[in-house]
Amino acid sequence: MSSLVRSNTTWVVEEVCYAFPPRVRSGGVFINQGPSPLENLLSASVTLLNVQVLLILCLCNALHFLFRNLGIIPFATQCLAGVILGPTLLGKWDYYKKVFFPHPSQNSLGALAMTGYSFFMFMIGVKTDVGMLIRSGRKTMIIGIASVLVPCIIGLAFQTGRLLVVQGLMEKMEIIGFTALQATTTFPVVSHLLIELKLTNSELGRLALSSSLISGLLAACLELSTILATEKHGPMKVALTVLLGLFAALVLRPAMLWVIKQTPQGKKLHSSCVPIMVAVAFLYQIAFDALRQSQALGPFILGLAVPSGPPLGSAVIETLEVVTNSIMFPVFVATCAMRGDLYTMVTMGFSNRGYYARAILASLFVKFLSCLLLSLPWMPRADSAVLALIMCSKGIYELSVFAVQRDTQAINESLFSLCLGYIILNSAIIPIIVKYLYDPSRKYVGYQARNLFSLRPNTELRVLTCIHKPHHVGYMINLLDIICPTEENPIGVYALHLVELVGRATPMLISHQKQKAVSDNCSIEVILAFNQYERRTYGLTSVNTFTSISQPKFMHDDICTLALDKSTILLLTPFHITWALDGSIESEDNTMRALNSRVLERAPCSVGIYFNRGNVRVYDGAAAPSAYSVCVLYLGGRDDHEALCLATRMARDSGLELTIHHLVSKEDTNTTNRLSHERMIDEVVLKEALQKVSNLPNVKYIEQVVEDGPQTAMAVRAISSNHDLFVVGRRVGVDSPQTTGLAEWSEFPELGVIGDLLASKDVETKASVLVVQQQKQFK
Repeated sequence: MSSLVRSNTTWVVEEVCYAFPPRVRSGGVFINQGPSPLENLLSASVTLLNVQVLLILCLCNALHFLFRNLGIIPFATQCLAGVILGPTLLGKWDYYKKVFFPHPSQNSLGALAMTGYSFFMFMIGVKTDVGMLIRSGRKTMIIGIASVLVPCIIGLAFQTGRLLVVQGLMEKMEIIGFTALQATTTFPVVSHLLIELKLTNSELGRLALSSSLISGLLAACLELSTILATEKHGPMKVALTVLLGLFAALVLRPAMLWVIKQTPQGKKLHSSCVPIMVAVAFLYQIAFDALRQSQALGPFILGLAVPSGPPLGSAVIETLEVVTNSIMFPVFVATCAMRGDLYTMVTMGFSNRGYYARAILASLFVKFLSCLLLSLPWMPRADSAVLALIMCSKGIYELSVFAVQRDTQAINESLFSLCLGYIILNSAIIPIIVKYLYDPSRKYVGYQARNLFSLRPNTELRVLTCIHKPHHVGYMINLLDIICPTEENPIGVYALHLVELVGRATPMLISHQKQKAVSDNCSIEVILAFNQYERRTYGLTSVNTFTSISQPKFMHDDICTLALDKSTILLLTPFHITWALDGSIESEDNTMRALNSRVLERAPCSVGIYFNRGNVRVYDGAAAPSAYSVCVLYLGGRDDHEALCLATRMARDSGLELTIHHLVSKEDTNTTNRLSHERMIDEVVLKEALQKVSNLPNVKYIEQVVEDGPQTAMAVRAISSNHDLFVVGRRVGVDSPQTTGLAEWSEFPELGVIGDLLASKDVETKASVLVVQQQKQFK
């Protein structure tokens, strides 16, 4: 038979011989049926395929072992393996090509590689929580759209002169397609890079994923518009493509959610579920191939419809991940790279090579600059640079597109080799720079204001409550009642039951809204209590319950990730000390204390640490015989602003009596002293809060002058038994005359000096205490 092989820009015909019938199994090395025992062995298709896969995997893993300490991700080393195995190096040896990668074997190897790419795209879709990305806000929309349009417009302007000179339609389409692909940021590439860098669950990662999803959707719309305008059956292709996407979202996803709902919590899905999902993925691959779309696009769209996380999403990933990521995906990357001969860049011509190189660099620079400038108003410079670099990354999608364009003669071999070299450099260098610039301790850093002080009026307050032990449930529900949900300001509660991982169990995060409850579930009491709380609030509160089964040293990851996913404003966690009814210390849990410290450092929203020193009184609202007394101690500072905002929210309930106790330093009462900027802000915040509650009869304001820390301690002791609940700011790192000398005696730094004072055994009180820290990691 004959096949066409492109050589630079000309076509030649090569004669290729196929043996019929095809040999699946070899005759062995001892039967002399070929020029040599090795050739005889490799004349069988299955043996040859196994040897090809073995060569690719061994070289990929060897290169990754050599370069991993430099921070180079596996994708770059897989591309490099393909370059070594291809015509750039080993492919120039005729015997090697004839024996190890003959032309007849390309169909079977290519089919395996394409299947691996489709499964890879399917898993990327399954791992993606589309709902979380949609909630990311206005700035992701701006960055996503601008990251495509700005470099695309400037790139086409840069190409105007060449477009006018070039005569052929194919050459013009080559230039336009090349420019558009350089300007596009693709979601699978960004997702794969973030998975490799372990940044998927970070705020930065979420922002990059959301922006790349917007960018990809915009690019898809432009591509569909091109199909509509240029192809004879374009409208039919576009309609069927959209119909397949809607079928996955509106039919298949509800069916999958129904299956999940029927599965008891903590139990595995029926054994047939994953094979059915794989079969549907194959059907979507076939359907998109029939529409002459990318075969991998169908499984990716189906993956987006699969509910992420356990039980279904995690089961699919667990089944496919090892084989796909370890075997099939590296084979696909290497076979794509094997198409390129980097030496052909030399024969490309200096003017063409320089022109395309300048176009690539110009597109990269414009894209980086536009993303950097757009993100600077919301983010620190280093994080803006990291986001811009991630948005400039190139990877598997671009490699696959260029490989298809090379196979279909849309671009010549020299240009493909140039693009291959650029993709290898891009995928090798960008991750190294990102690791250098990005501080992992800022994984949950927030770029949006997620605190009570910045919460807009008539907005739902989202609260994440952490439950460690059964007695925490009642305290937390009582506190949620005090926060006072209303029709204008409802509360969304996310109750997270934290269970320590024991034995050889697998860590998991269970959503009790997705799965059917079972009677022997370890969280059943928590679920029933919060469901009952939701029912008695008559729609003013929505409750979602979760269980995290994990090792204590990793629990903060589940807490912060859930807070990030659900965009919570306040995270409530219990103190590590439990008091008995008589006020004595009943138990201490140092593991919980360490967890609270990690949460305070990393939480993407405001945090409240809550404890009860033996107060048995439950908040009953207006039905109680006497008002429930709440006192907020206000000294100033960001944490006190947060505490004041929360307390004024509580005051809307007539069954509660709020006292705003303002401790003023003697220096501030001297009218001749000029107030500092921070002090002026404190006064403005207090004034605005008092104006909000000025018409409420259940609010009382007290101002007390103190000289130093000891006087503040005396003032707190004097009122410690007058109230049922104290709300105070943590105020760590804030120096003021009112707290001078108190920090040296602090026993619990996680509570701040005032919270520590209320938790001290020297203060005789049975009141509950809520210590509030305003969102710490903001910019």
